[in-house]
This record gives sequence, structure tokens and C-alpha cells, in this order.
Amino acid sequence: MSSELRELRLRNGLPAEEVAGALGFSMSKLSRIENGQRGLYADDVAALLGLYRVPSERREELLNLVRTASSPNWWQVQDGRLPAMWEDVIRFEKEATAIYNYETMLIPGLLQTSEYATAIVQGTDPDLNLAEVDTLVTARMGRQTLLNRPTAPMLEVLVEQSILERPAGGPGVMYRQLRHLVSATSQDNVTLRVLPSALGVHPGMAGPFVVLDFEKHPSLVYLENRGSSAFLEEPEHVAAAKEALQTLQDVALSVEDSVDLINGIAERLV
Repeated sequence: MSSELRELRLRNGLPAEEVAGALGFSMSKLSRIENGQRGLYADDVAALLGLYRVPSERREELLNLVRTASSPNWWQVQDGRLPAMWEDVIRFEKEATAIYNYETMLIPGLLQTSEYATAIVQGTDPDLNLAEVDTLVTARMGRQTLLNRPTAPMLEVLVEQSILERPAGGPGVMYRQLRHLVSATSQDNVTLRVLPSALGVHPGMAGPFVVLDFEKHPSLVYLENRGSSAFLEEPEHVAAAKEALQTLQDVALSVEDSVDLINGIAERLV
């Protein structure tokens, strides 16, 4: 719901400042509404939908969702099937011109093999049945098609060395995953760099994050943790994430050295 309200504003080409001023909202209030950081109230949502000229039928559907919501927490929460958060991620990835992904625990979904993705999904949620695992893995593989479009975004991935050394699915699965990473770097729009374990404390230790840049809209920061997610667009959050990203870029290995490291780890698996 929160992400849809933001998308409606962007479709109408309305800056956040203009919407807040027209409705008498503070900027922080509008930001919290759109980022899912506060409960939604029918009066606020009705005012937004009216300003965005949403058709009456759809407007009533959305207002009913607000009125019947049992929880004021509008962070997207998994329901055991395809996580709602992924729908937002997929939509924003398709619109992005550049994606910067820093990861601390696992290889980013856009560069995973299906074998590795299966091992990750099963390992992180062992209660899923085979059909549910297949749904999640298929969705993750489907996301990767955007990297091959004529208008594909630029993808820059920064990963911790420990991710590459953590066994997932057995030596064969990890070997093929590492070789896939090396192959991915041959694409003009994909950059992969590794942060070596020998590094000391750095800003990435605060947690993984994704920065998405768009042609016509402000950048977003995407955070995900244990079944919940948030998109942040407040200038201070975006600026802080980009500052951390710059520091990580400065201390990461070069692309060439990263590939050499990955190849070395892969060779030890055969």
C-alpha cells in the first residue's frame, strides 16, 4: 500500500514537496506514509487518492484495505508465498537506470544461479515445501532478465569475501556459482568487486543495502531484514547510503583483482 501511494505520486509527476504543501502534510509525515514507517489513516489516504485522481472503484478498494487493516505497521511482510516485498523490488529494479548492491551475507539475487538460490531459500526457511521453494527461486531467476534488456540498468555489486567462501549447497553448487559471477563481469552493464576479509571496520558493517537511481525520480535506498523491508527516499538517508557506498567503493578490490580472488576460491573447490 505505501509503495503504491508513492508510485501514484510519481506517475502524476508530483514532487513530494508539492503534495505535502497541497494537503497540509509535513514532509516527514508524507515520507513516513510512503515508506511504510507509520500507520495509514483513511482520511490521509483519501486525500492523497483524490489529489492523484485515482478512479473511484480503485480508490474504494484501497480505502477498504486501510479501514480493515489490523496492524499499523505497513512494512511489507512475507506470507510464505511470493513475498510482497519482492513485487516492489521487481518494479523498482525495472525502472532503475543504475543499481548499487552491497551484501554481507549472500550473493545478490540478480547474480545468483538457480542452484545457489535454492540452497539459500531452503537454508534460510526450512519450513517451506518444495512448491514454495520453486516459486521463490523462479521469481528470483525471473528478476535477472532485466540485465539483458536493451535498456538494462547498470549493476554494481559489492560483496564481502566471506560470502564467496561460505558453502551453500555443496562444493559443486558453489563452484558453479563462483564461475557464474566471473562470467557476469563480462557484461558491459555489470560490475562486481570484493571487499577482502583483511579490511578493518568499515561503514558496510552497519548492514547490507541497495541504492537505486532513476532517470526522472529521486534515488531510493532499499533495506531488507528477516522478512521485512523498507524503501527510503528522504535526502538524508539517501545521502548517508551514498556516502557509505563511496567509502566501500574506495576500499574494495579492483574488478580484475576481484575476479582473480573469485577464481582462486573456485579452484580450491575442485
